[in-house]
This record gives sequence, C-alpha cells and structure tokens, in this order.
Amino acid sequence: EAEIRALPALIAKAGMYLTSGHAIWIMLATCCRVGELSQAAWADVDLDAKQWRIPAENAKNAKEHVIDLSDFAVRHFEAIKTVTGTRINDQGETVPGEWVLAAKHNDGPVCVKSLAKQIGDRQREAAPMKNRTPLIDALKLPGGKWTPHDLRRTGATLMGALGVQSEVIERCLNHKEQNTLKRIYQRHDYRVEMRAAWHLLGDRLDLLTREDADKALALLADSLS
Repeated sequence: EAEIRALPALIAKAGMYLTSGHAIWIMLATCCRVGELSQAAWADVDLDAKQWRIPAENAKNAKEHVIDLSDFAVRHFEAIKTVTGTRINDQGETVPGEWVLAAKHNDGPVCVKSLAKQIGDRQREAAPMKNRTPLIDALKLPGGKWTPHDLRRTGATLMGALGVQSEVIERCLNHKEQNTLKRIYQRHDYRVEMRAAWHLLGDRLDLLTREDADKALALLADSLS
C-alpha cells in the first residue's frame, strides 16, 4: 500500500500520455490484463451502468468477462474519454471515438506492448533508449521494477487483504477453474460477490490515493479499533 500511495506523484512527473497514467489505475482497480485494456472499445464500456465487457476474442482464455466498475475505475475511464471519446474523421467531422486507448498514427487501438514499454522505459538502469523518454527512473518504486501484470497481481492481493474469498478473486481475474468436477457441479456465477469485491478494491484505492491519505487512514484505523 505504501507504493500505491507513492504512485500518483510519480505518474504526475513521469511524462506519460494522460491516457496511460489513467490506464495504470484502471488496471489496478479492475485486475484486467494489459492486452484487454489496450484493445478495449468504447462500445464495450458502459459508464452509466458501471460495466466493462471484455469480449471473448480479447480475453486470454477466450471467455467473455464482465467487470463491474467501481467509482474509482469509472473516474479514470471518464478522464480517458475526454481524450479518446471523440475523433476527427477524414471529412473533418467530430465523431465518437472507437478505442479507449486509441493509437496516435492510425485508426486502431494502441499496440498491446505500448503500456509495458512506457512503464519499462521509466525504470531503466542503463541510458535512455533512442527516441524514448529520458526520464529513466520516473516510475521506480522501492520494491523493484514493476510491470503492468504486477498491477493485476497487486489488485488481487489487495482484494485478499480486504477479506475477499479466493474463489471470488479468481473469478474477478477471469481465471478458468482447473478442477473439472467443480466446473460441472458448482454453477454459481459469483456476480454479486465479484461486484462487491471490485467496489471494495476501488474504495481502498480511492482512500490510498487521496492527498490526505495519512489522515484518512488514521481515522479509519481509529474507527475500527
């Protein structure tokens, strides 16, 4: 949690695209895979219903996954939408944007490696790479080098620390049940529990990233003692 608390200030000074900074928080708040967010279309994000549908073709296990978005995650999607929610077509008209993380030089989504490169370039031990950022230590954290996939792991770990059952966390991660008998006989979809888990995680991230996080955490600790 100490590293999460340090991350807002680092992102603010890292010289990343605005959309990339908000993408980091979405990955942490939803436990999604970086490729799933990189390929996300606005048509699959319903901010009013607070849901994001990851189609089967974008999921690693080829299984559609619906994420219930916390208020924290919604705010970061909304911030990205101010940038990519519209685009200018070939006729010079303003039309709805198709991709959450739209590519700069074509009509498609960003490369699936884009976020990993941006994050990795800001944690380099060697000299900056040619035509890449000179801010090679901007995102370094005390625990060592981290990647987009570590955000998924951290989100899941936080859920566990907040009391979410392991079975529910696995569903939030869209992991396939390995036990064949459980897949056959245990048919509960855990939708209600998953929604609660994502909202619990979002509330914790909201608390940790507040400017007065120290005071807020102390007040919470007092109320629970």
